[in-house]
Formats: sequence, C-alpha cells, structure tokens
Amino acid sequence: MTTPSDASERPLAQRLKEALGDEYTIEGEIGRGGMGVVYRARDERLHRRVAVKVLPPELAFQKDIRERFTREAQTAARLSHPHIVPIHDVGEGAGVVYFIMGLVEGESLGARLKRRGQLPADEVRRIMKETADALSAAHAVSVIHRDIKPDNILLEGTRGRVMVTDFGIAKAVSQTSTATLTGVGVAIGTPQYMSPEQAAGEREIDGRSDLYSLGVVAYQMTSGELPFNAPTVAGILMKQITEPAPVLHESRPEFPEDLSLAIARCLEKDPAQRWPTADALRRSLESRTVTGYRPTGTGMRAPVASRRSPAGTRPRPASTLDRGIPRSPQVPGMPPAPRSPRPLAGPPRPGVGVRGMAGNYVRNERGEWIRVADSGDLPMPDTGEPPIVQRVRARFARWAAVTGGCFLLNLATGITNGPWFLFVAAGFGFPLLKSYSQLWQAGYSWRDVLHPPPAADAVKLPGAKGRKVITAPVETEYGAHYPKVSQVYTDRQFIIALMEKLPASDRQMLPEIIETADDLYQRALELGKTLNDIDSNFGQDTPERVRQRLELLRAQPEGQERDRQIDIYEKQLRTATELADRRNKIAARLESSVLAMQNMRFDLLRLRTAGVGAVLGDLTQATQQARAISRDVDHAIAAASEVREAMG
Repeated sequence: MTTPSDASERPLAQRLKEALGDEYTIEGEIGRGGMGVVYRARDERLHRRVAVKVLPPELAFQKDIRERFTREAQTAARLSHPHIVPIHDVGEGAGVVYFIMGLVEGESLGARLKRRGQLPADEVRRIMKETADALSAAHAVSVIHRDIKPDNILLEGTRGRVMVTDFGIAKAVSQTSTATLTGVGVAIGTPQYMSPEQAAGEREIDGRSDLYSLGVVAYQMTSGELPFNAPTVAGILMKQITEPAPVLHESRPEFPEDLSLAIARCLEKDPAQRWPTADALRRSLESRTVTGYRPTGTGMRAPVASRRSPAGTRPRPASTLDRGIPRSPQVPGMPPAPRSPRPLAGPPRPGVGVRGMAGNYVRNERGEWIRVADSGDLPMPDTGEPPIVQRVRARFARWAAVTGGCFLLNLATGITNGPWFLFVAAGFGFPLLKSYSQLWQAGYSWRDVLHPPPAADAVKLPGAKGRKVITAPVETEYGAHYPKVSQVYTDRQFIIALMEKLPASDRQMLPEIIETADDLYQRALELGKTLNDIDSNFGQDTPERVRQRLELLRAQPEGQERDRQIDIYEKQLRTATELADRRNKIAARLESSVLAMQNMRFDLLRLRTAGVGAVLGDLTQATQQARAISRDVDHAIAAASEVREAMG
C-alpha cells in the first residue's frame, strides 16, 4: 500500500503517469490551486486533448474524501451543457485521485481580471448570463457548485465563451468528517466568494448560494475589487455574514441600473430575497429589466455624491458613520439610504435613512425613494404566509447568522479565552423575545417560523416529485422561426402528458424520455433565437445582392478607386457567403430537432395501443437520435456565436 511519505518521494506528474497508463500522454502542467493540479494530456484512444485534474496528495490519502470525490464526480459527469466543462472519466491509482475533463483553450476569468481589472458592462452581462445558464442546468438536477469564483469560470477562445468547471469538488471535501475550513490546508470553498449560509457553516444549501457567489464575481468584474475582504479568513467570513454589500454606483456611476440591481439582488444576505432561480437571473440579464424587486435596505449605502445637502443649503457635518470610524465586527452599523439615480426634489439627507433612527428608504412604483418606518415595513416575498410570521422568521435568520458568525470567530480566535459569542447572542436575542410575544398573541408559534413553505426556486432533491417548469416560446424572440420552435414546445408538452398517464412500471422501462425532450427543446430555443438574430441583422448583404453590386462595379471604367471598392466587395462576398452557409446549417439543425421530437411523440402514441414491449426498441432508438442531435446542436450554437461576432 502506498503511504503519503512514499508518494511524496516521487513527483506528482510521475505518479499520475503511472496511474493513467498508456491511455493518456501527459504533455505539461496547465495550472494549480487549492483543489489540485491540472495537466494537459492526450487521449491516445480517441485522439483528442483533454485536461486531467489531480487532487492534492494530502486529500487523496483520506479514504472518505476519495470516495466522496468519486461520487461527486460521477454526479457532475451527468451534466451536459454548452457552458459546463464535461467530465469524461474519474479514477485513482499510484496514490493519486484524478478525473479527465474537456480541455478549454483560453484563460480563466481570474486571469482576465488580473490582466484587465474592470470589465465593460456588456462583457459583465454576457459572462453573468452564460454562467447563470450553466448553473440553471446544474441546479435542475440537484447539483450545487458551492465554489463559484473567477478561477472556476473559464473563457474559451477569442470570444471568451464561458465554461464553468469543478462542479461538486468543494462538496466532496466539505462533507467529510475531518475536513474543516483550514484543517486540510485548503479552503473549502473560497471565503471571499462564500454565501452567508456557507460562511455560517450550514450544510443544507440550495442553488441560491451559487447565485450569491456569482454576485460577488460580478461585483469584482464591475468594480475591479471584492465587496468583502479582510486580513484573516475569520474576518472575511464575519463580513460575509454581517456586512452589507457596497453599492455599485459608488464605483461605476455610469453602469446600467438594471445590471446593478441584478447584481445587488444576487448579493442579498437572505436567500429568500435573492433571485429565485439561476434561470430567472439569466432571463433578467437577457431582457435588461429587473421587475418585482426592491432593495431590502441591507447592503444599501449612500453614494459619495449624495453626501451633499439640497441646493442652496449648507452641507451637514458628516456623521460618525460617514467619517469612517471603525464599527464593531459583532454589531455592524446600518448605512444611509441610497440616492435616486435621477434628481429628486428634496433628496434624502445623509443619516436620515439610517435604520433605527428616522427610518429606511425603498423605491416606490415610480422609482422614487420613499421612507418607511422600520424593517417591518419592507416588502416581503409573497409566500402566502401571514406577514408577522415572515417578519419574525427574517429577524430569527439575522439572529442565527450573527450568532453563528460570532461563534466561528470565537473558535478561530480561541474559545479558551471565554465564550464571548454568548453575550452577542443574548444581546440580539432580547428583541427576538419581544417578536415572539407578538407572534404568540397573534395565534402562531415557532413551528410556523421554522417550517417555511418550499421556495419557488428550491432545487428539487433526487427522487422528489415535480419537474422544472419550462415556459412557452415568445413569438417576438423567434420571428419567422417561431412556428417550428412552437411545434417543438407543443410536442414536448404532449410527450410529458403521455408519460404522466403511463403506469409507474412502464415509465421505469423508458430511457430518459422527459430529460431528452427537455434538452431538445432548450436546443431548439437557442437555434431559433440565433436564426432570428441572423435574419434580423443580415439586411441587404446577402451573397446574391453583394454579387450583383460587384458585377455592376466591375462594368465601370477602370481606376484606382474602382479597384479599391472591388477588393472591399470581394471580401464582403466571402464573408456573406460564409455567413449564409452557417445559417443554413443552423436552420438544418432546427429542422432536425423538430423531426426528432415528432418521432418521440409518435412512438409514444404507438405505445398506447401496442404496449411498451412492442415499441421499446424504436423509442430507445428515437431517444438516442435526439441526444445525438442535441450534441450536434451544441456545436451549432458555438458556431452561431462566431456568426454573431462576424456580423458585428
């Protein structure tokens, strides 16, 4: 048996080569981090280049981590999406644990941020949208990333297509019996990007934790710095739990308001106040609108420019909060209210919006800032519960977060000095007792507080009933291609209805029908949008029209200006011809998607009269064909991105 001391005497690359055997040839190291080392390799059987990630030796020698890592890699390998790095294989040997994944030629978002600092708003929007798209696909099958950060967001090629990597690795390490934040020498997750519930040590988290981490990444892309930082890990975790996030308009006043609001909603401390799903975030970024959301007051600071009195009055002296006097890490001061993005008559003065003094500010339906009395008047999510139950739950969640954060900080600094976190818990607990008294008088109990209804966006656990809701296509998004996309949607709905009517024994025999139908429908949506974009922007520059103009130009008298224009039109003709060819290929993929969905529908119709045994073979073949088309569509989508770039 190989021991850690034996293995440490040999280089990691040598041990990996021994574990891989002759099937892979290691070509060099790509990079390394807290969760392992990545090598470039060649798959000798399939003649392709891959990436091989190796767990750090100090983790690989722990049996529970090895087993959990293998299980999580197997789960992550089920993910198939244009913005997720695929996992091809996982294995162990020669004292190393590794997995084989797709090789992404490009750079990480972390490397781009180091090189360029702040990114333009359009690039931030695109990276957020594509990352949210990947997370939506993962959350739909109950896979939570837990470590979204710039180094795990890869940017492929010249366009920088997002490819998210390392799904499930953080969970594989964090749920072992011996792993702690620093006990194995690596960060379980990354403190700067952890959600408050992760920082507080909660084991049961859902997809909204990933959205918080994506919000931190988006803030960093926008401002060039992290929203929360401290010299120690304990200090960072404390800030993640208790401190509000800065407002983006302070550092980027020219930034689009909808994008700032989208990021602010990701950074809400309470998961119930964040985006309900990654897909909801993606749709908002795509439509450039944020509806049904108002900042809760947490994380809203007054911009520097708002520290002025109304015109014609003397400036007020800055409060202690404005002067930057350090706050107690246990009891953070609440910041002033935000300034409206457009001039208002009599804007809120600094300090007036401080919680606990004269009230808080929220936006009304017209976008104006209005004062409310206290946090109890802030809008709550519509869960169908009594408002008092929601208010007490929100206060209890804040108390639990602060107490849990102080407990972690107490542990980090040495609990032998005394459990001082108990004083904080008691101090924050007295107002909670008053809230409970009001709750009891209203006829409710702690059971109502501690058992909220399921969130609309909660990731469904394996085996749970229900399915991710997929909305019907909107005609304006697909133009002339709407009928085909709508046909795919209709066939998908018909397939689902037929499957739900089948006996459970028959459904178990069918090979992933609904999952295949969902994948095919999503691909049809992407192809339909791409074709509509091409048709909308192609204009008069079809190959035939460019060729006609070129022939007319060649018939003109010779001259230097004529020759220059001919060169330009010849280049334009080559580009237009290439675009038309790619468009035709994408249109053919959409037609294939329509036919594949219809084949699955017809085979299910036959099943109702002939039985499962008679059509199982045909249905399996139809499903395999549909999956093959989905894979081909992924390549078409990548080519479509190049089409959009060429069109400018």
